[in-house]
Amino acid sequence: MPEKLEILLRKIWKFPCKSPVFLLIVCVFYEGKLQMLTKTDPLPFHYLLCLAAAAVLLFFDRGLTIKACVVLLIANMALRDNYPFSHYPMYASFTDHTYYVFVAGKDDQPLALETVTAGIRTGKLKKPYDRDLDSKRKDLHKRKRNLTVEERREAGEQALAQVYRNCTPPARARLEKQAPIKLYHVDIYMHEGKVDERPPQFIAEIDLPPK
Repeated sequence: MPEKLEILLRKIWKFPCKSPVFLLIVCVFYEGKLQMLTKTDPLPFHYLLCLAAAAVLLFFDRGLTIKACVVLLIANMALRDNYPFSHYPMYASFTDHTYYVFVAGKDDQPLALETVTAGIRTGKLKKPYDRDLDSKRKDLHKRKRNLTVEERREAGEQALAQVYRNCTPPARARLEKQAPIKLYHVDIYMHEGKVDERPPQFIAEIDLPPK
């Protein structure tokens, strides 16, 4: 082993509280960027370097409790928000507002989406729609419930187009017979212990296949 490397390793070995220092470095390095922990994309290179540094510090740290903390940190960084390991709080408090969406055909009658598409549920449609609404409300500095129909339209069109793209060819043919397909949004409020379900709002429609 090269003499300089051996000296460096001895210094690291003698350095106290190596793992807490690493925790501090990670917090500073990722300040304001911790949202990446919830993504499911491949880990970026610099992120992998941080995991490697954690593994090295773990090897040289002789404190058993600190080692356990670093192991948990490495596991959390590597697993991120992937089922069944999720950051979503199971026992979160409930808000007084929610909503659901449904798809209608050219006659404005609701479609049994899972049957027509052979497996795509309305809940799956709501996820990309809700994600786009969340991005829109952040851009406009508004609450999601206060977005206008016009402000929701693009998210609705994108969600409908995604449903079509994810269908099998036979399911696409069935959807095309119902075109233009339309997205409706229904707000639900809890007021004084009573459920207040508002009338459906027409959000968007698209012809098929999408342009």
